[in-house]
Amino acid sequence: MKMMKLIYRAAIWAGLSLILLTVSACDFLEREDDGKLQESEVFARFDKVNLLVTELYADMYKNSPGLNMIASYNIGTLSDELEFNYADNGNAYRILDGQLSSDPASIAAVYGGSLYGWWWTYYQSIRKANKIIWGVEYYNTPDHPSRPGLLERRIGEAYFFRAYYHYMILRFHGEMVYSDRVYSLEEDPATYAVRESVHTSVEKICRDLDEAARRLPVKLEGEEFNRIDRGACLAVKTIVRWIAAQPLYNGGLVDAEGNHTGVSPLGSIDDRIGLAEYMKYDKKRWDKVVEAAAEFMELVDQGRYSLYSEDGDEKLADSGDMVYKRLAEMFRKNTFYQRESILTLTNGKDTRWIQDNVPISYGSGQTRNQPTQEQVDMYEVIDEGNGCGWDIYTAKAKGLYDDANPYVNRDPRFYRDVVYAGAVLMGKEYNPATGTDELINTSERNIRTTRTGYALRKFVHNDWTATSGITGMPFPLIRLPEIMLIYAEALNETDADVATMRSMLDQIRERSFMLPVQPEFDTDKKVRRACIERERRVELFFENNRYFTVRYKGIITSPVEVGLEKDYVALDENTRAQQWFDQKNSAYPQTQHYVHGMQCVRDDANGKVVVGGKKYRMERIESKQFQPRQVLERDYYFPINSNEIAKTPSLKQNPGW
Repeated sequence: MKMMKLIYRAAIWAGLSLILLTVSACDFLEREDDGKLQESEVFARFDKVNLLVTELYADMYKNSPGLNMIASYNIGTLSDELEFNYADNGNAYRILDGQLSSDPASIAAVYGGSLYGWWWTYYQSIRKANKIIWGVEYYNTPDHPSRPGLLERRIGEAYFFRAYYHYMILRFHGEMVYSDRVYSLEEDPATYAVRESVHTSVEKICRDLDEAARRLPVKLEGEEFNRIDRGACLAVKTIVRWIAAQPLYNGGLVDAEGNHTGVSPLGSIDDRIGLAEYMKYDKKRWDKVVEAAAEFMELVDQGRYSLYSEDGDEKLADSGDMVYKRLAEMFRKNTFYQRESILTLTNGKDTRWIQDNVPISYGSGQTRNQPTQEQVDMYEVIDEGNGCGWDIYTAKAKGLYDDANPYVNRDPRFYRDVVYAGAVLMGKEYNPATGTDELINTSERNIRTTRTGYALRKFVHNDWTATSGITGMPFPLIRLPEIMLIYAEALNETDADVATMRSMLDQIRERSFMLPVQPEFDTDKKVRRACIERERRVELFFENNRYFTVRYKGIITSPVEVGLEKDYVALDENTRAQQWFDQKNSAYPQTQHYVHGMQCVRDDANGKVVVGGKKYRMERIESKQFQPRQVLERDYYFPINSNEIAKTPSLKQNPGW
C-alpha cells in the first residue's frame, strides 16, 4: 500500500514537456506496456479516484492565489487600483518596468521561482482532470460502497476543474488549446496543440460546466462543505460569457459615445487567431450573458445564496466609530462563506500577510499594497437630502464634496477598505503627515511607508497584533455581488429590465449601508454603465478584478483614455495631479501609466483635516516613478514560456512577446 501511494504521487505530479502532455517515462498513467495494470488498480477503487480529485482541489488552492497573485503582491498593483513598495524581489516592479519577457528566467522571477508560469501550470491540472474523466469510464470505477452517487459528484468536480483551469488560462493568456481528452504518445502534437478562437473555447468551457452542474447538487453540507457545487459551475459560466462579450473579444475599442469601432485594442501587433471574429460586435454574446446570469440567479431565488447581512449596524470602537462591524467582519464569518462566497480559497495567506500591509508603526509593517487616489475617488459621497449617492465630481458641483477635506460622508465601504490621514486603525490614528508613517513620494521603491497617503484596511483584521497566531485566511475567489453586477451590466447592454438592474446595485449598496443609485440611473444608459463600473470597482476592490477588467474592456489603449492622457501630460508635471481634478473635474486617464495619491499640507489657518492634533489641507500628488508604468499593447496578456513554444512550434506566442 505504501508503495502504491508513492507510485500514485509520482504519477500525479510527473513533469510534462508540452502543454498537452508529451510525458516522461516515469509517469505510469501514460505508459503503454505495464502501465495498464497499475492504472486499473487506481481506477478500480473509489478511494483512489477520490484522492485524484482531491489533487485538483489542492491545485486550486496552490495556483489560484488570492491576496498575493504576483508573489507577495496583489495583481491590483499592476493596475491603477494599487501602488506598492519594494519587497521580495519586487515582482510587480519587474513587470511594470518592462522586465518581463517570455524567457524562462524572466518567468521565474515573476512567478515566485517557477520556471513555467501559469500556462504550463494550469495545463498540468487539466491533464489530471482529463485522466480522471477518461479513467473512470474506461475502467468502470465503482461507486462509494456506502454512499451511492458520490462517484457521480467526483466526475462532476473533474469536469468543473477542467473548465475552471481553462478559464484561468483565458484570464491570463487569452486564446488557448482546449484540452478535453487524453492524448496518445503516438499523436503528433502539431495536430492538436493549436490555439483556437476564444469564442470556440468559451463554448467548450460552458459545455463542461453544464456537464458538471448536471452532476452536482445545489448545496453541500457536512464533510462535503466547500466542495464544488452547482452554483460554482453556473458562476464561472456567467463570468466566461461576460468575458466573451467584452470589447477585447466583441467589437473592439469603444468610442466616447460607447460605440464599438472594430479596431483592436492591441493595435498593429494583434495577430490573434480569432481577430476577425473579435472585431465584429455581436449583441447575441450579451444575450448569452443574460441567460447564464439568470440561470445562476435562480439559485438565489431558491435561497441557496444571499448577501451577508449579519452583525447589524454597530460600528467598531477602535476604528474611530467609522467602520461598520458587518463590513469589517464579513470576510471572517462562516455564514459569509456559506451564503455569499461561491468559490472560496480556504488556505489563503496567513496573518503575517497583515503585517506586510499595515503601516510601520502598527507592528513593523511594510505598507506593501497601497490604495491609489484613483481607487479612493470611486467611493461615492452620501447625499442624505436626496436619498442617494453621487460620484465625487457630481458631488463637488452640488457643493457636497471638498477636495481639501475629502474623507467625510463617503460610501461606508471606503472606511472599511482604506486607511487615510486621521483614520483610526486598531485604535490608533494613522498619520502619514509626519513621523514613522510619513508619506515619502519618491521614485525609490526600497521604503516601507506609503507612496499614496493611504494604507490597506480591507481583509486586515482589526484585532491583529504582531504576536498574533499564524492562521490561514479564507479568500472569496468568486462571490455573489460579482454575478449580480455582471447580470446588471448584461441587462443594460441588451436594453432590458432597468428595474432589475437597479435592484442588483441597490441590494449590494443597502447591505453596505449605502444609499441607492442616483435617479438618472433609470433614464440614461451611459449613467447606468458608469454606475455599474463604479460599483464593481468599489465592491470588488482588492479581489483580483480591476486588473482584468481594464483589459477585457480595452481601456488601456482606448482612444478616449489615450486622448485624456495627452491632455494630462501637457500640464505642469509638479502640479498636474491637483490641476487635473480642479480643471478637468473628471477621473484620471485610465491608460494605467500613472497612479496618484493625497498628501497632507500643514495649514494652521485653513486646514480642515486634523491629524496628530495639527491642521492640514489635502493635496493630490502623482506617485513618482523612474518612468511611467510600462503598460503596452502586449500587456493585454501575459507571455507563454518560450520553452513551450520551442517544444511545440504549432503553438503561437501571444502578440508582442
